[in-house]
Amino acid sequence: MISNVPTGWPFETSDQVPWKGAAISQGEQNFPLETPPELWRGFKPSVPMWQGSVAFIFVAPKPSGCMVSVPLVHAFADCGLKGDRFFRESWNAANRPDKAVSLIEEEVLKLAAEELGVADFADRTRRNIVTRGVALVDLLHREFTIGGVRMRGIRLFEPCAHLEKTSNLPGIFKALEHRSGLKAAILSNGLLRVGDPIALAHAGQSAAAQAG
Repeated sequence: MISNVPTGWPFETSDQVPWKGAAISQGEQNFPLETPPELWRGFKPSVPMWQGSVAFIFVAPKPSGCMVSVPLVHAFADCGLKGDRFFRESWNAANRPDKAVSLIEEEVLKLAAEELGVADFADRTRRNIVTRGVALVDLLHREFTIGGVRMRGIRLFEPCAHLEKTSNLPGIFKALEHRSGLKAAILSNGLLRVGDPIALAHAGQSAAAQAG
């Protein structure tokens, strides 16, 4: 258990209200603002075996505060990223493991920036990890690794009205529709760094981690 974790629930949007009642299995959860895989229009690699990496890492110390670019960050299983506004003692206890970390594709951000007529705006998307060369849809409901940290893709999700307001970018909602990012659970502790490789976990790796 992580000590000195802030209490309270400073959620940023309506999809961040913790679920109430008894715990339910991941397969039974229906999250608001979820994107069906068939509607996903994110990055599509030209080859089936992609090789991905971390392009940028962002955290926001305060809800609705500015995102800060960092070269590395400590990730804690079930808690989130140290120093981020969504770092909590246990997201599983709230039945919201998807709140631990969010990812978005660099390729999508470049296309969206062209559509919006702006320069790079990765820090205004409120996503934690910007990936490069990764098809996020391939990580949905699967375990993967970023450097030495294991994660599991929980859901593809849509932009929200809060993002339009905090980013001050008219049109960002439409630009990121059906390609807004992936929310994931953190399954192991470790350090995440810019440049870390991203890869799907092999069945043997997942089994060994669970046994350990």
